[in-house]
Amino acid sequence: MLLTVVTAAMAVVAADNSEPRRKARYYYLEGARRQAEKNQIAAYEYFKKAYLTDPSYEEAASAYGMNRLMVKTDTLQSEAELLRSLEYMRKFVDAYPADKNEALSYAYVAGRLDTIGEAIRVYERLDSIFPTSDMTLLQLADAYMAAHEPDKAVKALDRYETAQGKSPQVALKKMSIMLSAGDTVGAVNEATALIDFNRNEPSFRILKGNLYEVIGDNDSTLAYYRQAEEMSPDNGSVKMALANYYKNIGDSVAFDTKMYEALLSEDFILEEKVAFLEEYLQSLLNDKSDTGRGDHLFSVLMEQYPHEPVVLDLAARYSGAKGDYKDAEEQIGYAIDLDPSNVAYWGQLMRYQLADGRGKDAMETYRRAGEHIEIPDGIKLMYASAATTEKDFSEAEKTYAALIHAVNPDLPLTEPVTDTKFRASLDFEGLTQISSLYTMLGDMYYSADNLESTFKAYDNSLFFYASNPLTLNNYAYFLAENNGDLEKALDMSRKALDQDPENEIYLDTYAWILFKKKDYKDALEYQTKAVESAEIAGEPVAEYYHHLGDIYFMNHQPEEAVNNWEKALKLEPDNALLKKKVAHKTFFFE
Repeated sequence: MLLTVVTAAMAVVAADNSEPRRKARYYYLEGARRQAEKNQIAAYEYFKKAYLTDPSYEEAASAYGMNRLMVKTDTLQSEAELLRSLEYMRKFVDAYPADKNEALSYAYVAGRLDTIGEAIRVYERLDSIFPTSDMTLLQLADAYMAAHEPDKAVKALDRYETAQGKSPQVALKKMSIMLSAGDTVGAVNEATALIDFNRNEPSFRILKGNLYEVIGDNDSTLAYYRQAEEMSPDNGSVKMALANYYKNIGDSVAFDTKMYEALLSEDFILEEKVAFLEEYLQSLLNDKSDTGRGDHLFSVLMEQYPHEPVVLDLAARYSGAKGDYKDAEEQIGYAIDLDPSNVAYWGQLMRYQLADGRGKDAMETYRRAGEHIEIPDGIKLMYASAATTEKDFSEAEKTYAALIHAVNPDLPLTEPVTDTKFRASLDFEGLTQISSLYTMLGDMYYSADNLESTFKAYDNSLFFYASNPLTLNNYAYFLAENNGDLEKALDMSRKALDQDPENEIYLDTYAWILFKKKDYKDALEYQTKAVESAEIAGEPVAEYYHHLGDIYFMNHQPEEAVNNWEKALKLEPDNALLKKKVAHKTFFFE
């Protein structure tokens, strides 16, 4: 036996010092050096050389396999190649099962590659070698859950708690596992055990209340929340738990009371209070509820933190969402005074000014912002939009030109782009970006009554991204409005609509082109969908009703025509043509 062991040891030494192994070790160490320098491509190549030089070198095989997983090519990211990379890593893990870090890394990757049985094999082996390892038990429990073995997962977590003590995080994990397995009794018992572990901790009673809320037992939910509140009357978490409970059962008065108490609580940091209130205010706006309740609660936060930019930011966004752009501008202005380097605040200020129809003020804000921040592209686009609104078309064109030339300085504005090298130099994101810029440039030219440049800009947009739905839609609509090629317009409109069949803008365009082609029956079908879609979104548009009225009239339904013209006129009371149609109850051309 002694001779056999000595011979085997000498063979290992000989193998380790063979010429292939020496070369492989050199490549491996060079790969490790390049990896430390964050030169991933070079590291990958050296690890590959190390493995190919000596395939029996487990360290090299593992490093090669791990790096193959990070190579972003279609070939190496195919399922077969990913599993091959995993197999290379397995060589080392099985040769050195006690190398905990390598084993954990390998098992984690195996789990992510849907080879969960392999992950469990390695975790269980690690558990047998290191039976009190916290990390292994937690990951083993996750692996058991992925393999749909909840009983084993709970047992692994029980062992973890035996070693580490009761933990609300682990208890919550166990309760979640039990609930997913339909074991509500076990989940409740786990929550009870956590309370028994420390009967003076209110958060454990909140956790049990949460559990009952998931189960649907409202009485028990409220009972445990109230117990927690009695134990800790000023606890902000208890207040929020009760507030959410009252919200879910529809008791708005009790909800507001607890929200008020939660906002006054010192348990929460400012950012948490802002997040809670923001969610509530958004729900009021979404439900079109009386925002007076939100105003009252917001005043509590404002009184506590009158000079905090994050609170002023929320105040501005809340006022903006309600359509009070003057107050929104005032609040974000205070935030800018306190934090002039915040890029988002400058963008918000410009948005409120544009929404309020004050393009000149937005342009002035842009100039002021340039003194404090590096202007991002998004704010430049708002500036171009403001210039267009104010009919300062030369300034708008200059801004769009700068954005286009930032992509490639050789690109023209309206001269046709024909050289495919421009397309070849861009990825998909770049192609859609430059296409959108040309679309916006075309829209600006249309506002400037420069129809020729409008269509040239749209042509360039489609050169870079032939399926751009907004370009196709706008091109089609303006062609139809200006006595252009209706067949071409209908084809482009159809392509846009095929990409987004429920889009009311695209539906309106398609219906209007059909109207221009005197296909009144089909036009009615699509225009009705456009109006219904806008109404469902809660954003009725005067032009859609106007078009629908015209289409109804041509379908010999004058009463429906007048009805829709009247709806359009309510939304656009200064429209002279609509007034004329409603007054005379008949159709007039422009």
